[in-house]
Amino acid sequence: MLVWVAVVVLPHISGRTGITEATELRTADLRFRLTGQQAPVADIVLVALDDETLEATSGAGRAELAGLIRNISASGAGALAMDVLLADERDTETDSELADALASVPSTIAAAARFEGEATSTLLPHPKFAAVAQTGLVNISTDTGGTPRYMPLVLEAGGAFYPAMALSAVVLFTGEQASFGPNDLSIGSRSVPLNEAVYLPLRHLGPAGTVRTISAELLLAGPRPDLLDGKLVVLGFTASGVGDRFPTPFDDSTPGVEIIATAVSQMLGGSGLRRDASLRWWDAAHALVLTGLCFLALVRLPLSRAALAVSVFVSISCLIAWAVFAAGIWISMAVPLLAAVPPVFAGAGLRYMAERRSAVLTERAASALSRFQAPALADRIARDPDYLVRPEDRFMAILFVDLSGFTGLSQRLGPDGTRDLLRRFHELTGEAVGQAGGSVLNYMGDGALAVFGLEAEESGGAADAAMRASFAIVGALENARMPEAGQGQTSCRIGLHYGPVVLSRLGASSQQQVTVSGDNVNLASRLMETAKETGAVIVASQDFAAALKEAPAYQPEERDGIAVRGRSGDISIVFWTAAALATRRV
Repeated sequence: MLVWVAVVVLPHISGRTGITEATELRTADLRFRLTGQQAPVADIVLVALDDETLEATSGAGRAELAGLIRNISASGAGALAMDVLLADERDTETDSELADALASVPSTIAAAARFEGEATSTLLPHPKFAAVAQTGLVNISTDTGGTPRYMPLVLEAGGAFYPAMALSAVVLFTGEQASFGPNDLSIGSRSVPLNEAVYLPLRHLGPAGTVRTISAELLLAGPRPDLLDGKLVVLGFTASGVGDRFPTPFDDSTPGVEIIATAVSQMLGGSGLRRDASLRWWDAAHALVLTGLCFLALVRLPLSRAALAVSVFVSISCLIAWAVFAAGIWISMAVPLLAAVPPVFAGAGLRYMAERRSAVLTERAASALSRFQAPALADRIARDPDYLVRPEDRFMAILFVDLSGFTGLSQRLGPDGTRDLLRRFHELTGEAVGQAGGSVLNYMGDGALAVFGLEAEESGGAADAAMRASFAIVGALENARMPEAGQGQTSCRIGLHYGPVVLSRLGASSQQQVTVSGDNVNLASRLMETAKETGAVIVASQDFAAALKEAPAYQPEERDGIAVRGRSGDISIVFWTAAALATRRV
């Protein structure tokens, strides 16, 4: 994790264009749009050589420029920045008129540096114009998509240093001195934040036309003090097909002269951007904290909660980056995000594998638990570990069953044969009870205890389910081929009762089992003994018979006045003999 964070942040800290820069510029465009349009300072007016002006002047030659500049001067403009290259000499008289017009107002005129890796030469104004106006470079630093990002305020070309037109215009207009510090430009009492060295980060104000713009055609007819008095005028081409145009976060085609006006606005105290070396260290710290929080959440929390936590952390990170950007501080959004992505995926993978291993272990534990508990009961405990922490009173059907003649069988079969016999008997019993919707709570040697109505909503049909299970157990034993039992059929005895019982956990805190207790459980057990005494296969109480909603599949017999061992008073029973179970009710 730390190695990857270092790979991302170290080039960023050093100011080199790293793997994050392209993404960062896209996020910057998004933040520009989210922040919305910004107002330029009121002292700037862009005089546009637009389509209407070119049509009115047949191309706005130097004679028309001379007249236009004289009217700008007569309008009381405080300074003029003209984004028009005047590199060659043309008509001597016209050029002299244009030079005289430039001399009438504090002016800076365009020059351009030619680059081959570094600035190697410049295209300068003709000496006739350079003698009456300052020279300012109009170069703009763009990204690979052509969007202006920075404006170099000073460039070296041919052994000489040239200021940017925007800087030259501001100094002319304010009359203040400009000096460069490590991370800012001082103009009078104002401090303008820079990116590094002498590069001004451009804060785009809005779509084309955001800077107050008037057509040069208005000024061809004469001075307009109402529009230009005391203003810094930026003059340049906005006509379609003429001059440089750039894509910005707000539109696809903004005139280069408006980009220059945007930089002028920043240096005059308008909305700007700070992106210096100290902020790069904050970006590194931001990336480390975000990555650490996301990775820690993924490692320590369940994956679903970790995903939510990571989403919250990333959202907060992006909101901070946007809010600070809106305030004019360009902290990176891409560096923290790209630093966090691989560790997040790594942490998510580790968490997934850990949870997968845990799920497998849980499945194995549940499978093992189901071998010691009835499947329905094991599933309920797995879903609700606190199930039956407090005992519950429940109306249930109780079934006790044991093998007939087991003592003799076990003596004849020996330990191995007896074990095989019991295994087969328990399997048949469990299948019959489970298919009827009941649960075997306990296997007791040659017998078993089963209950029906384990869930409260099942209690209404519990007696019918227990009845079906009883017939199924008897039938399964009659039809089963159990060579362990030797000759003859294997039979059983079953006792059935329906009534209120206590469903609870019994045992020590470290080892417990679910069981039922109460007098009605004891009665069902005694009824199984009564089956032996009466020669019956199945014996049920009258309470059980009364709880049946369906007629039994086999006709029972009834008997009153049956004494039950350990209980006072007699009870009435219904019972089924082997002969009765041989004839299904029609």
